[in-house]
Amino acid sequence: MTQQAHDEAPAPRFLIARFSALGDIVLMQPLVHALRAHYGPEARIDLICLRRSSSAAALLSGLDDVHLIDRGTAEVVPALKALHFDYLLDFHGNVRSRSLTRQLDAMTLRVDKAAFARWALLRGWRKGPVRPFVDRCFDVVRPFGVVPPASESHGPDAWGNFQLGDAPSGVPEGHLAVSLSSSLPGKHLSDTVVNESIVTASERHVPVVIYGGPAEADRAKAIQANHPDVTLLAGEVDLQTTTSALALAKVLVTGDTATMHLGAGLGIPVGNVWGCTRPSLGLAPWRPHPDSWAFLPAGSPAPCSKHGASCKRTTSDDPFDSRRCGQQVDPKAIRTWLEGLL
Repeated sequence: MTQQAHDEAPAPRFLIARFSALGDIVLMQPLVHALRAHYGPEARIDLICLRRSSSAAALLSGLDDVHLIDRGTAEVVPALKALHFDYLLDFHGNVRSRSLTRQLDAMTLRVDKAAFARWALLRGWRKGPVRPFVDRCFDVVRPFGVVPPASESHGPDAWGNFQLGDAPSGVPEGHLAVSLSSSLPGKHLSDTVVNESIVTASERHVPVVIYGGPAEADRAKAIQANHPDVTLLAGEVDLQTTTSALALAKVLVTGDTATMHLGAGLGIPVGNVWGCTRPSLGLAPWRPHPDSWAFLPAGSPAPCSKHGASCKRTTSDDPFDSRRCGQQVDPKAIRTWLEGLL
């Protein structure tokens, strides 16, 4: 093919399949940013995901469209066929994405889910960490000449910019952000970690904002009862507004949640506090601020579960059971880290 024919070739059309969850969809931002930077506005880049994850998809900049499904891909297949995608980038690897492969006339490229390596970590048979999920996604697009950003880049330089709106009124600039938990019991911040973080910031006259979803609203109010000066966003605003507020933060303390990945993408120093999951599973903050730090529970370094649903130390469903991994993180270590940043 001549250079002229190559230059005149139509720009490719990509469909990214990542159906859930919020944090995993947030992790699509570096890939979308890199594809868009490589191909420019002529390429088409779409995402398909579950409707319940649409709030995370709304944050991704560089997409042409988002196709939402409630249950199965058949809901949108006619519309997808009409768009004549050249490539299906399967970053999920489940029955839904395999059904798209059968139904679309597009070449499928799949991410390595590292399933065996993660399984071996859970059983303590493997000691080395799994490669980061985003790096494995970049392996998929490497044949197109799309490569990860330089290793020293972080935050927006590596991720691109999220689509943000206005931050809610009353959120102070330069605050300490504390994100309480996710929906899974193995990812909750302990009360001692939350309290130590707030006290450390208050001693330095740094305002504190408490983040979380609707399920954390009651806990956030109880925290405010003990610390009246904190500002609450838990359960108050949607994910896009939450991210706009988080962009005003100076430092973030969070568990293994979507907020953790948002903090990395925004370029905020992230104190990522681990419980039943571990960064070795490949879902640690990607290209975070250099001052970020991982805080691990005392004891066994092996994770308890892939997603934080179970704990090897207890069969209790109580996220604050004293035996849980998340309750074994030393709050004094977080104080020391915060003292160096606030």
